[in-house]
Amino acid sequence: MKQSRAKREFQEKGFVVLKGLLNAAEVRHYKAEMEALSGIQSSQMRKSHKLGQRGLDSAWSQPDGVTKHQPFWPLITHERVGTAVRRLLGDPIRFLQHTDLHVGFSAISWHRDNVNRTFGIGPDWHEQEEPYQIVRVGLYLQSYAESGFRLGFIPGSHQPEFPVTLARKLQEQKLQAIGAMSYLFVKLQEWASNAEWVATEPGDAIIFDPRILHSGSYITGPKYSMFLAFGRENSHFYNHLNYYRRVRPELKYGDMAPELVQLLQSHNLLPESAPIYDQIQDAWTPPALMRRVVESGLKRS
Repeated sequence: MKQSRAKREFQEKGFVVLKGLLNAAEVRHYKAEMEALSGIQSSQMRKSHKLGQRGLDSAWSQPDGVTKHQPFWPLITHERVGTAVRRLLGDPIRFLQHTDLHVGFSAISWHRDNVNRTFGIGPDWHEQEEPYQIVRVGLYLQSYAESGFRLGFIPGSHQPEFPVTLARKLQEQKLQAIGAMSYLFVKLQEWASNAEWVATEPGDAIIFDPRILHSGSYITGPKYSMFLAFGRENSHFYNHLNYYRRVRPELKYGDMAPELVQLLQSHNLLPESAPIYDQIQDAWTPPALMRRVVESGLKRS
């Protein structure tokens, strides 16, 4: 995909797909690392078809996982990852501590990954002074045939709109309701009429704006995914950094290891400035019950 086409598609739709960003040897390597870390082998990833079951019988996820585990640090400095991100954002880019590791897990509901998740409300949606230049990079290690996994997007749902039209408000309300009901009816989110679904193959990458509405699909077999984040330093970047480090304590993000800090410095990926604060205007936080569920799940992992 040519640079101009990729950037235009990213700006218009909110995501781009890069086929085979990781090679076959890298796919095998990281799959083995994830199985060792999670304690779950592909043969254990089965679906029992229990009512409302969202993942597999054996599933594991870890927020901040790439940052916490040294075997995954080469992904942060991966040449093809960095090149792809720079084509979309320009340079210099910095590593943004918002990472995840998933084994046998799919986030089945329409949601956003940014700070201000209510459309049009909060600093994320205001770019008059500084542009929003943050991306998430999802890397996948399994085929669609074995997993049944697709990642769905609502194209353009990352783009600010002022004033917010009635049609946009109704669409947001519809998808919010679908997201809530998908906890009971796990395939409901796939019925959104204007969604675009991407079936991933081993080594594929999807780069997306954290503000875009997206959802994982119902899965039936082994699935492995790794998520990174990068951005250009400005107020949006600092809000995002502090949100995951300090506003969402239930996710258990921590300080980066000194060795990782040195690695980032050596690759010019360490933020030059990182103000610290724990309050952000209109930041989304989970209800108390959901927060306790997340904390309980992380203790088990």
